[in-house]
Amino acid sequence: MNPSLPIATQLVVTQPTHPSNSQSFAADSLALGMVVMLAMTIIQRGVGFFRGIWICRMLDDTDVGQWAMAFGFILLITPVMMLGVPGSIPRYAEHFRARGHLRAFVRRLALMTCAFTLLFFAAAYALPNVLAWFIFLEPQNANLIYSVSAAVGAVSAFYFVNELLSGLRQVRAVSVMQFVQSVSFTIIALTALYLGYGLIGIILSFAIASVIALAPGLAVLRRGWSGLPQSQEPFEAPSMWRRVLPFAAALWAMNLLTNVFDLSDRYMILHFTPGDETLGQAAVGQYHSGRIIPELVLSLGAMISGVLMSYLSADWEHGKRQAVRDRMRRVLLMLSAFCTLGSAIALLFAPWMYGSLLQGRYNDGLALMPMAFVFCSWAALAVIAQTYLLVVERGKLIAIATGVGLTANVALNALLLPLWGLHGAVVATLCAHGIVMLGVFVAMAKSDFQFDRTIVYVSLLPATILAGPWVAMICVIVCIAASQHARAWLHDSVVSFLAKRRNTAMGVVS
Repeated sequence: MNPSLPIATQLVVTQPTHPSNSQSFAADSLALGMVVMLAMTIIQRGVGFFRGIWICRMLDDTDVGQWAMAFGFILLITPVMMLGVPGSIPRYAEHFRARGHLRAFVRRLALMTCAFTLLFFAAAYALPNVLAWFIFLEPQNANLIYSVSAAVGAVSAFYFVNELLSGLRQVRAVSVMQFVQSVSFTIIALTALYLGYGLIGIILSFAIASVIALAPGLAVLRRGWSGLPQSQEPFEAPSMWRRVLPFAAALWAMNLLTNVFDLSDRYMILHFTPGDETLGQAAVGQYHSGRIIPELVLSLGAMISGVLMSYLSADWEHGKRQAVRDRMRRVLLMLSAFCTLGSAIALLFAPWMYGSLLQGRYNDGLALMPMAFVFCSWAALAVIAQTYLLVVERGKLIAIATGVGLTANVALNALLLPLWGLHGAVVATLCAHGIVMLGVFVAMAKSDFQFDRTIVYVSLLPATILAGPWVAMICVIVCIAASQHARAWLHDSVVSFLAKRRNTAMGVVS
């Protein structure tokens, strides 16, 4: 591959020579992908909310805190132990597919993923007591670590297949996998709790659900895999690693810092709350309960980011640079408005939900919810904005911004936890998330993304939640009315919709 040639030219030079099925993995459109993902997200998060409420009802706050720590550790260690390798698939799938080398690319990454997973199994079975103390403050409970290890193995397989389908822009298949995982986990976990299996039952339920959810994804891959274009030119593995490994390393650092950042406040609460480990676990349980609803906002941002990555990468590979920036600006503004509006509505119903569904047992969690909505909204916006930096291969800037935020989070928690208790931990996390979001936006500005008034609206809208739900709703309306970009996009959407209706009507008449 000649690095001096523009990418569009290289695509012509290295066309695959093996006949392929043109319908193999036909990409879903971005509009369809967003609609499907949004619909499935609403359903999944509704199921997840129901599951979270019932777990809180059936366990005391100490066990809820242990589950929060176990789940957070599983999500932390899975991408980190694989050094960011599967996460590079959405960025480079189109690159290698166009050259007829996608099979070789995926095969090498799959082997690395298996090797890293086996290494984790070996470490977990060699040092179960150390991990049990680190995660749960209970070094004697090795059975918890064995169940966590099983979940990590299942999630690793799910994560790899999910990233591969995302890279192939099979949004519907990804949505079905995630839906099956969520529903299966809910059914199996609540059944396990009803039968008295407790915390270990929940963890193993998550592992089983992840394995079940592989079925629809593997079925899609099996149907389309043989039709992939295949080049007769030899695959240059060293060249592939030279391009992929820097990206994977940046992604690994970003994942490590992001997940440590996400868990740092809980670990600070667990280890630095005055009293014995029971008080710390109970405080984590209250904190977890206050994030059940706000986490829906963050998960929405993560899902949208997963959809956007492969589409923006395809546009970038074909030279549509300004289209990538315009699309990113639009998504950020719409997500900020949606998060703020949804958070305001949720806050209106939260007192009833916590009083009746949770039987008034998590009042501390209810009190911290407005701030949790703000920092979860900021985190969702940062996740979306990071997609642009990953596409332009500036992932190291994300790691720097996250590292600064992590340092601030630990320092502020150490300062405020002894003074204000759980409330201090939430204030510290709020400030740290604001620092990360600002850092990501500055990094985007350094990477040819224009920082304008729209980004200011994006940043400030979620903070209006602190003034109350009605104030936040009014601010969303004012922001949409004041934003030139928002007015233009709404106008274009209405014109496009009316044109389609007119064309449809003319087709029916003719």
